[in-house]
Amino acid sequence: MRISNILVTRSFFKYLICLTVGLAWAPYASAVTLTFDEVISGETSFSFDADGDLQPDAVFTTTDPSGFNTVGPGPNQLYIEEPGLEGTTSIVPDLKVDFPNGAVNSLGFGFAVNAGAESPNLTVTFQIFDSGDNLLATTTDLAVFTEPTPPTPSGFPEALLSLSFANTASYATLDFNDAAADRYIIDNFTGTFGSTEDVTPRDGAATSIPTMSAYGFGLMVLGLLLIASRRLRISARRR
Repeated sequence: MRISNILVTRSFFKYLICLTVGLAWAPYASAVTLTFDEVISGETSFSFDADGDLQPDAVFTTTDPSGFNTVGPGPNQLYIEEPGLEGTTSIVPDLKVDFPNGAVNSLGFGFAVNAGAESPNLTVTFQIFDSGDNLLATTTDLAVFTEPTPPTPSGFPEALLSLSFANTASYATLDFNDAAADRYIIDNFTGTFGSTEDVTPRDGAATSIPTMSAYGFGLMVLGLLLIASRRLRISARRR
């Protein structure tokens, strides 16, 4: 084999190594945060397209015929930035979130409840299920007064909830305790879900396929530069 061919072959392998490392290093698709700025008052369902492919990736529904509202506790909150998704605590569950293309890793959101005093009953139970209705994870969190602008307390009790889980989620439910609060509001719902991320609802391991990250793309470009640099050196030696 000619020396020039050997050098080019080695460069090609360097490119493959960089490309492989870049793809292997790339994480699952990044999480998105839903701010509910597009919710229409009175609607009983709100769909969100997480990846811009015109397909719903998260669908929030209530069985309350009055539908959702978008305002609640006002501006003096730490975890709520109106508009949000506001509704009644009188049904079970109060809110359901479907993920038509699945969700992985974790889900979280801020919430507040309509109460003038703290109570051990100001809770929400958040449960995550797979497509077979198997419970993947559950948590019950308590809302308390915070201090968005110390020492002034928040207008209503609130909390920030986050729940990690294994496998692929198909839907989640939120059930607020109506013993001490008749209304709730959530905001900044965060999770990893999207049809272009190949997250398919199914039993077993999560099926997200890694996508090329900026770091991975940089490694690929580096590999191409190594090839170009080596070829330039080969050309220079021949002159």
